[in-house]
Amino acid sequence: MDKKAVKEWAAEYQLINAAEREMLRQELPLIPPGEGMQRYFRLCQFLTKLSSDAWEAFADERRKHYLAMEARLRKAAEYFCYDFPS
Repeated sequence: MDKKAVKEWAAEYQLINAAEREMLRQELPLIPPGEGMQRYFRLCQFLTKLSSDAWEAFADERRKHYLAMEARLRKAAEYFCYDFPS
């Protein structure tokens, strides 16, 4: 494949990705949290099927994400005077 064809292909994908990002930006505020979480976990399952190494490759990012979420939930629980489980 020559460089021109690759650049044309990449440009098309950039347009498609930009359109998808805009669609998601408009759609996300309308999605209930439960459905958003289901979509996220379906995406995780899809990625692990693509690559057997995906689970290990994204383990650190997931760990950081979960720790950040725990910190945010603890802060919210403190604010609303709820007892957060240890």
